[in-house]
Amino acid sequence: MIARLRRNLRELGLGGAIARLARQAREGIVREDAIALLKDLDEIVAPKRPGGLRVEDMEKRHLPGLSKVNRRRGVPHADRYFETSLAKGFHGFVAYDGDELVGYYWWVDSESDPPHPDMWVMGADFAIEPGDVYGSSLFLLEEHRGGGAANDFLYKIECSLRDRGYARIWGYVDRTNRAARWLYSTRGYRPMWNIVHRRFLFFKSRKTAPLGEGGAR
Repeated sequence: MIARLRRNLRELGLGGAIARLARQAREGIVREDAIALLKDLDEIVAPKRPGGLRVEDMEKRHLPGLSKVNRRRGVPHADRYFETSLAKGFHGFVAYDGDELVGYYWWVDSESDPPHPDMWVMGADFAIEPGDVYGSSLFLLEEHRGGGAANDFLYKIECSLRDRGYARIWGYVDRTNRAARWLYSTRGYRPMWNIVHRRFLFFKSRKTAPLGEGGAR
């Protein structure tokens, strides 16, 4: 618990950590159902409708644009997380529509140290193998999601990772997020196992179970 509090203070600052604690206290015990996903990068299919997004590797110079995105999302405290994640060596992509930064995506590989915080959610025995990537937090501003933009963004991310020599992408999606589940299914991501995650303040529990063909780890 103390370690998580310190991490929240480091990544979110005092105000952000207090806001998160207050929100979690209001929510009480929260159950989150998710599905772990896996995609082989030798099975990339181009979208039927090519999009116009420009995708770049995330760098410190993108932080002002990402800060604008966070404010439009109503989460200005996320700026601290972006800064600390880049400082830790986590990787990311940003999406541009013209000159406007409109989206982002985070990823790490097996050499990431420290590990991505989602690793706890994925399961105690989950580890990224050499040649694998763990991707998270695919986001586009709502007004830029039409016309297959999310599909295009994810396609360009996949191609960039494949071209760097990676073979697979791991991730997870909230079971209730139908739009995201549909997007990942159309891009060829396979459901691997269920994740049931309960939390209250700093206390968390997690259960996982295989899901369908290829679901056992």
